[in-house]
Amino acid sequence: MPSETFLALQATLERLGEASVRGALPAGADAFRHVVALHGLVLDYAWDERSRTLTLLAVERVP
Repeated sequence: MPSETFLALQATLERLGEASVRGALPAGADAFRHVVALHGLVLDYAWDERSRTLTLLAVERVP
């Protein structure tokens, strides 16, 4: 993975952990999907409010 793409991945994960983004997530869902279109990535992740932990479940490359 090129360093530019990795930096975009890191920045996206930081943003997904912010309270303003988490507040917009649908209630009751176990996992969420986020597309980083500019870098061709699809992220599957979960947020555990109790432990305040973001878990990256999968990273996929899309053309």
